Amino acid sequence: MEQLVTREGELFQVSDWLGDFVPEAQAAGLFFHDTRFLSRLELLVNGEKPEMLSSTAAENYIQRVFAQGRAAADGLTRKNGPGIQRQRVLYGGAMYERIIITNHGLQALSCGVELRFAADFADLFEVRGAGRERSGERLPPEVGPDWVLLGYEGLDGVRRQTEVIFTVRPVAIDAHVAKWEVQIAPQGRCVLDVIIMPTAQGQGQVARPIGFDAALAALKAEYGAWRSRCAAIQTDSETFNRTLDRGLIDLRALLADCGHGPFAVAGIPWFAVPFGRDSILTALEALPLTPALARGTIRTLAAWQGTEVNPWRQEAPGKIPHELRTCEMANLDEIPFKRYYGTVDATPLFLVLICEYYAWTGDLELVREHLPAIRAALGFIGEGYLTFRADQGLGLAVQSWKDSPDSLTHRDGRPAASPVAVSEVQGYVYDAKRRLAPILARLGETELAGRLETEAESLKEAFNRDFWMADRQYPAIALDGEGLQVGTVSSDVGHCLWSGIIDQQVAPSVAARLLDPASFTGWGIRTLADNESSYNPMSYHNGSVWPHDTAICALGLQRYGFHREAGRVIAGLVEAAAHFPDCRLPELFCGYGREEGAPVAYPVACSPQAWAAAAPFALVGAMLGLEPDAPSGRLRVRPALPAGLERLSVRGLKVGKAVVDLTVTREGVQAAVREGALTVEVGPMQ
Repeated sequence: MEQLVTREGELFQVSDWLGDFVPEAQAAGLFFHDTRFLSRLELLVNGEKPEMLSSTAAENYIQRVFAQGRAAADGLTRKNGPGIQRQRVLYGGAMYERIIITNHGLQALSCGVELRFAADFADLFEVRGAGRERSGERLPPEVGPDWVLLGYEGLDGVRRQTEVIFTVRPVAIDAHVAKWEVQIAPQGRCVLDVIIMPTAQGQGQVARPIGFDAALAALKAEYGAWRSRCAAIQTDSETFNRTLDRGLIDLRALLADCGHGPFAVAGIPWFAVPFGRDSILTALEALPLTPALARGTIRTLAAWQGTEVNPWRQEAPGKIPHELRTCEMANLDEIPFKRYYGTVDATPLFLVLICEYYAWTGDLELVREHLPAIRAALGFIGEGYLTFRADQGLGLAVQSWKDSPDSLTHRDGRPAASPVAVSEVQGYVYDAKRRLAPILARLGETELAGRLETEAESLKEAFNRDFWMADRQYPAIALDGEGLQVGTVSSDVGHCLWSGIIDQQVAPSVAARLLDPASFTGWGIRTLADNESSYNPMSYHNGSVWPHDTAICALGLQRYGFHREAGRVIAGLVEAAAHFPDCRLPELFCGYGREEGAPVAYPVACSPQAWAAAAPFALVGAMLGLEPDAPSGRLRVRPALPAGLERLSVRGLKVGKAVVDLTVTREGVQAAVREGALTVEVGPMQ
């Protein structure tokens, strides 16, 4: 997708390569609380758009555009035209735009500069294509000598306003354009700063502008602090190093805090809000990097846990939400997503995250703090298979992670009938109950712990009996409401390896099919095998490759001892990253095989996207075979480096109160505990 994206706090912006927001670009604009507060921003120099030379938002905290304008007196060439730089940062609830026009010539230069702007205050769902019968009222614009205020009174009673402030007074200004006439000495330059401040009544504090330089300095410092709080990972692969670094700063860009600690929003542009499943899986993948995301995610989602039965929102007591939004359409219940619970897997994954967080930190107090949330979640999950029914309203027809309406189909393409029990969801339930049992016993909940152990083993036995497809030697993706196997071969079963619900004796057949060319493209594992009737390499969930999904499959293969197979998957995904700008793994890419030459981009993939950004750290966990046991003061390491990687080092790995440095080579593992007490148990190199 040809766009530049940055995000900070509650703001994100999507522009074209010139830095403009133009009406014909669907997702372009400055967004705040799922509303577009600036829908147009176009720079003209001497009456025309500059010619782009280069642009980047690779640093995440700043967007830079380099361009060249045409000299006013020369209508034929650009050889005497000014150099133009646009720098943009988001900070403290404001967008800061710096326009630098440089005269590289030997004669004085006269330039006309024009900035066009508009705010449509479109709801994000309108931007995505949702229709509305009526909208709120545009407020009359207010225009000052160096500022413009645009406003909108929503049907939800929320007044939304965009203030545009110019630090250099324009020579002409109205509600949609500001103009300057600048004279630039030889080798001189002119700097025009613009501040854009969105406000929504009752939705966050009003920004206090601090200026471009101060905002940029603050962002640099905060990104540096984020790096210092995370483990430092280095390998002898330049591609993997770049992929890791890209993931690290993308996670920082996606951080949010609703008052309960940091967590990751799902992705830009469509999902820059709390997402139960996405935020949880991101935190799980990132645990080798930092436990802070897991802690903040647990507390945030527990605060929004369901308390009542509400079919419109798909809410039920104990259920963890799917997404939380504050846009006008959500506030008015035109859509159910203000607080939407249409997810079957977020609740067991919430419990898995608590267990994994405890394994890494030994933080029993956080578990104790969340005992009511744990009990409520277990009450929602119940005993036996956890199923969902398709939302008959405006919500989701499929409520597992592959939530496209056509992602659960039989071999002949028929959709699965509700209620549906999806394979990986049963794995999450099994893993949650199995791992919660000893933790709850430690807290004195012995009766509940015993029941969970029994339920977990019964679930595993039933799963391996009911989901197993004898003709394909592989579990079905789901059981439908008629008790029939949804008998397609999918990547979901890799999640079942990760959770441990697959019987050991059939695991070799599962691993072999995941690595079969029908499933493994050479870059990653297809969501649906290419010999299924519903396969489409360009679909969202029926044949595409999702990096987080492939990383979870690698973790599952490693868990069952298939180190060579896991290595092939890891190597393929790392090599795929090299084909994307800045080695950024996208939300997904098309499912074409490696013989096609290069991974094929999916046209509307979120980028950056949280669980894709965290996927490289899950790969590190798989390569190291990390098994933390902070309550016992132990860390087990079972290393297996993939082909092409000779060294992997992690500095500042946190296990409980200990900090350890690990270096893995083909010769073995070096471990140095530099803070606290920790026993590191190293298995043989695989």
